[in-house]
Amino acid sequence: MKTIGIFYATLTKTTVGIVDEIEFFLKKDDFKTFNVKSGVKEIENFENLIFVTPTYQVGEAHAAWMNNLKKLEEIDFTGKVVGLVGLGNQFAFGESFCGGIRHLYDVVVKKGGKVVGFTSTDGYHYEETSIIEDGKFIGLALDEENQPSLTPKRIEEWIKEVKKEFK
Repeated sequence: MKTIGIFYATLTKTTVGIVDEIEFFLKKDDFKTFNVKSGVKEIENFENLIFVTPTYQVGEAHAAWMNNLKKLEEIDFTGKVVGLVGLGNQFAFGESFCGGIRHLYDVVVKKGGKVVGFTSTDGYHYEETSIIEDGKFIGLALDEENQPSLTPKRIEEWIKEVKKEFK
């Protein structure tokens, strides 16, 4: 398997903690981690990618992702395999739960990339969300406010599935 590029944005330690857990479950694999506040140019150097973002306001990705969307749209994702991880609060923001990954999903698909790691909506309690395609979340949805005890197992299972799709 080729090197995995992990790209994230955050204002809090919560997202950093999620990235740390992803790295833990990839410890036997070759990966490099980048904070997108420094830009997204490095994405071009990877075929296997994981994008991580918390959700703010009503379904917005972290500002560093939103500020780099135009640059992201300039990248040709043809041949790239991307897994998405969203953080959100399914009770307090049930109308936009983990909606930040929708912005990333739309760009990746529009630019020819393959998004992998769709997950079941079972076990979640939200009003609605923009991250459902064919009855599944378009990535891994995590709620560290209400279901932190489920996070490690969800990440572990998700990583196993995503790695099957990586080149």
